[in-house]
Amino acid sequence: MVSVASDSLLSDELLHHLMAVGHVDVLVGVPTLNNASTIRSVVKAVHQSFARYFPRDRTVLINSDGGSDDGTPNMVRQHGSTDDTDTVTVSHSLRTVHRISTPYHGVPGKGNALRQIMTAAELTQARAVAILNADVTGITAEGIAALVRPVRDQQYDYVAPVYQRHPLDGPLVTQLIRPLMRAAYGWQVREPVAPEFGCSSRFITHCLEQDVWDTELGRVGIDLWVTGEALARGFRSCQAGLTPHPPGPPRASFGELFEQVVRSSFDCLERHAPYWLERNGSEPMAVVSPPPPTPVEPPTVAGSRLTEAFARDIENLRSVLEYILSAETLSTLERVASRQGAHLRFPDELWVSTVYEFLLAYRSGVMRRDHVVQALAPLYLGRTGSFLRQYSGAPEEVVEEALESLCRDFERSKPDLIERWNKSLR
Repeated sequence: MVSVASDSLLSDELLHHLMAVGHVDVLVGVPTLNNASTIRSVVKAVHQSFARYFPRDRTVLINSDGGSDDGTPNMVRQHGSTDDTDTVTVSHSLRTVHRISTPYHGVPGKGNALRQIMTAAELTQARAVAILNADVTGITAEGIAALVRPVRDQQYDYVAPVYQRHPLDGPLVTQLIRPLMRAAYGWQVREPVAPEFGCSSRFITHCLEQDVWDTELGRVGIDLWVTGEALARGFRSCQAGLTPHPPGPPRASFGELFEQVVRSSFDCLERHAPYWLERNGSEPMAVVSPPPPTPVEPPTVAGSRLTEAFARDIENLRSVLEYILSAETLSTLERVASRQGAHLRFPDELWVSTVYEFLLAYRSGVMRRDHVVQALAPLYLGRTGSFLRQYSGAPEEVVEEALESLCRDFERSKPDLIERWNKSLR
């Protein structure tokens, strides 16, 4: 039976529900906030996955809602597995399937929802847990099983997703977060910021013991922190292929998203510095199942528009960049920006130097941290625009090799970053 130990994260009602559920084998958690347009397909996929792939397991779906005013929690409660002929009914399973929807309390943000789901998973002693993104369509029963099975059957502690997508898509990941995290942590993770993952009870217990939950990182950067924590603390990790999910409507502007993701990555590197300062190179992370082969289209963003803005922004930001960048890096950036039109190229080595110097400036506090991150945004757009212009129309394998080359440049420059990081401690 579930322990009745008091925990302020769980209401009496939720504790009552969990006691009724008892121990479970597979728990799927879905944090939500006004996801009425997408939640039905997510819940349907969960029930299909339970029935098809875990019929002998005791399963539970927990929805932790952040105060939706569009009826999302009611949809979770009402959308059972017998609502249409495409959904496999619960009666086909050999064990009871439970469904719980509960509000989470505290500071708004996904971190609180995830903490509540993890606490419920610990209380029910779930063997394998999958966290899903409610803000998408197209999630499948097979994808959910792909996150759960490596934990349940192969004793992995953390499972990151791999999506089948065009290499020019998701430039914030491919141009910045992936190569930075790979060089720092020493593991080749395709999607370090993914909101979906699978994990073990051992990893959940560890996460709940950390002091991240009441911080800004816990509020807006929990996805990145979970990945970094799994890598930095030596948990057995792998990747599993998922069908790409068409995203729902954007919930934040580019500026807000950029600041949240970049600031979270820099905060993670600060927290995990004792680990990554001792790492060299990178190792491939096992992919236990490849993503389903799905045709993907390249993005339609115009690179020329981004590079034109970059040239203007460098001039306008010079007085700020002088505090962040070395004289050599700033001078090189200005030369690059002066090459208008098709001649503008933002080379890999310059981008690596720029990112690392921003990281060092963020850590040393040369100015307010949010101002440091905001100043990086136009440089990122210039780099992205240059890359899109250079590789638009190129074969996917050529683009992938260019991205791999960028990652290797981040790794090659890491010793200099470590030296400068350590000097700042003296």
